Amino acid sequence: MQKRSTKFPCRWRIAIVLLIATFLLGMGTTMFISVERGSAVTDPDYYQNGLNYSKTRNGAYNAGLDWIMSASLSGSDLQVRVHDDKGAPVAGGKLSFQTRHGNEKEVLTLAETAPGIFVAPWPVSGQGELRGELLFTKGESIASQKVVFFN
Repeated sequence: MQKRSTKFPCRWRIAIVLLIATFLLGMGTTMFISVERGSAVTDPDYYQNGLNYSKTRNGAYNAGLDWIMSASLSGSDLQVRVHDDKGAPVAGGKLSFQTRHGNEKEVLTLAETAPGIFVAPWPVSGQGELRGELLFTKGESIASQKVVFFN
């Protein structure tokens, strides 16, 4: 009896060798690109970049993170006090109260009556619950707080 000769084992060997060669070529290309181009993480002064990040435009400190807003219903008015972490009023900004009713968004703008004190007529008549967000902006700083009112 004669042995049947097939060429399949030779094709599988070539396919496996091509897969390994492709993998090694890809790894070599990746290593070359990473060595030549680098990134901010591999920069020699990456530590200094991290220390001075707050001085860059992208990492500028938001003073609004330290602002505190306390909202209350004063008679038929919504009153919001805005102050910093030391208790001093934050004056000169813009404050709005944003609510959603279904797909509709309502924005109530509050007027500053005294430094750091903002007032607007209560937007809802009758009893119920009103959920929304207070948004205070002053310059490039922003503070926001979610609130729920029960009337």
